Amino acid sequence: MLGAITGDVVGSVYEWNNIKHKDFEPLFGADALFTDDSVLTIALMDAIYRDESYADVMREYFMEHPNAGYGDMFHHWCKYDKQEGYNSWGNGSAMRTSAVGFAFDTLEEVLERAEHYASFTHNHPEGVKGAQATSAAIFMARTGSSKEAIRNYVSEQFGYDLDRTVDGIRPDYEFNESCQGTVPEAIVAFLDSTDFEDAIRNAVSLGGDSDTLTCITGGIAEAFYGGVPQYIANQTMHKLRPKMQDVIVKFYDKYNPCDVVKKAHQGKLRIVK
Repeated sequence: MLGAITGDVVGSVYEWNNIKHKDFEPLFGADALFTDDSVLTIALMDAIYRDESYADVMREYFMEHPNAGYGDMFHHWCKYDKQEGYNSWGNGSAMRTSAVGFAFDTLEEVLERAEHYASFTHNHPEGVKGAQATSAAIFMARTGSSKEAIRNYVSEQFGYDLDRTVDGIRPDYEFNESCQGTVPEAIVAFLDSTDFEDAIRNAVSLGGDSDTLTCITGGIAEAFYGGVPQYIANQTMHKLRPKMQDVIVKFYDKYNPCDVVKKAHQGKLRIVK
């Protein structure tokens, strides 16, 4: 949720300008902004909170943020009000799913709901798998599973190769829009981290589809490390529009009460991008 949004905002600077190291400063580049990853993450939070159709809410948010960087197929799906998914295996299903790992109470329900919300657009088996793997990792992280337990479950259940390191992936990793070429790398960035910020830096350092990869990593890292540090949460909220901030606060109040989020919101760090 806020961790995923943080990853999107931090990674937005590097999507088309990849870097291959962790020691970039500042954490939030001057041109950092929210993209479609944040828009659709917040749309899912809103749909779950309001108990409304995610398809309808996604289109609502698309109309409010039409230039956030959506893919062509999603743009067409929204514009022409199609009801069926378009068989996408893209990483969009994984980047927007973080709320599922917080809103539901059993792993079985998390997997079922992750498939449901992915399938509005990403009804290809790889698109569903990416959303399920990410949601499961978040659920396990927030409910006290160790990194090794998360690694083993995701590897066995979804067939992702997580027996790698950030240093091993980084040199040859390139831009990849697929779930199968993004989700495992994002999970490894989390597994190799020492804290939330380190996870974000790991993910950015891999290159590739930086905003989406880092969004996925950030959602898992938030769940495992017990939230987003206040100094980072403040900066992330600063990048969002007022309605987006309000949705985040309401969702957290219901599903994951968090003083950090309330303080970031009460600081009225609001700008419009």
